[in-house]
Amino acid sequence: MASVPTEAVFVAIGLLSIVIGLPLAGRRVPPNRWYGIRLPATFADEFVWYETNATSGRDLIALGAILVGVAFVLPQLATLSAAQYAGVCSGVLAVGSSAMVVRGWRLANRLLGARRAGSPRPR
Repeated sequence: MASVPTEAVFVAIGLLSIVIGLPLAGRRVPPNRWYGIRLPATFADEFVWYETNATSGRDLIALGAILVGVAFVLPQLATLSAAQYAGVCSGVLAVGSSAMVVRGWRLANRLLGARRAGSPRPR
């Protein structure tokens, strides 16, 4: 059985991230239990759902583009073993994903708090 090149795996993950992020960024995903940022704050208010998921969708697109870029450029810049390459790409994915989770969670809670305080469109 032939193995898939490590570069192809990370490029595919990056492209999949972009594809998954596009409907979210375009505000085309209504509140649901399967797809999007699903938090108590996003389920509590439809405005919060769409704002949080649009921001997170744009973040996911950016992360996907960065990952694709790193996956293509890294082999040109440095001579790395497959394990080192996978480690760097995995690190980019882990740090980016963690930042997205924190940002989405904080945004959703901030938006809901502002909505409950009476602000119609918080910043």
